Amino acid sequence: VVGEDGRFMSERQLRDETITMLLAGHETTALALTWTWYLLSGNPAVAARLEKEVDGLEGRPAGVADLPGLPYTERVAKESMRIFPPAYSFGREALADDEILDWPVAAGTTLFVFPWVLHRDPRFFPNPLRFDPDRWSDDFEQSLSRCAYLPFGSGPRMCIGREFARMELALIVAAIAQRFRLEWGPEPPVPMASITLRPSGGLRAVVRRREHAPFTRTGEL
Repeated sequence: VVGEDGRFMSERQLRDETITMLLAGHETTALALTWTWYLLSGNPAVAARLEKEVDGLEGRPAGVADLPGLPYTERVAKESMRIFPPAYSFGREALADDEILDWPVAAGTTLFVFPWVLHRDPRFFPNPLRFDPDRWSDDFEQSLSRCAYLPFGSGPRMCIGREFARMELALIVAAIAQRFRLEWGPEPPVPMASITLRPSGGLRAVVRRREHAPFTRTGEL
């Protein structure tokens, strides 16, 4: 395999590139969807409004051109990543000696930022534990501090796939909501702080086809 510099990758680099692709492009998206459907199952009013919006597609699969007509779907995904950010923490290394709030920071020190904490700060998000997609109005988002909502990090090392991930999440949520409802058991999941934010032990769901949902060929949603 040839890298960006035109040279063949070492086995270690190939392994690292593969892990990065799987972690950044698969696991985080899967976890965001898992937490989204968990939150929807406990908030039937939100789920009903989401279904009403996606039903406007009249059974047609959603595409990129449909995103402007799915604003509530996008807000649902955004709010889910606020409450349960798959990337719940990330580190940054100080390049030079510095000071933060009178605390000395030596060059080479690794500092950790926790979106899990920031996203639940009532200074930025009133009633922070409430699953409320409507909080993401244009006025609210524009007034929000740049570093208050960081599901994809921030700065020059922000996740390069941010816009793709947001588009992908909205389209997958729309596709599933058109046809199915997911119901979780009575016990709430316990978030596990691994490399990403996972439900400890996984989540078991009952998948029910929505009434009047169109049937599709085997292997399709």
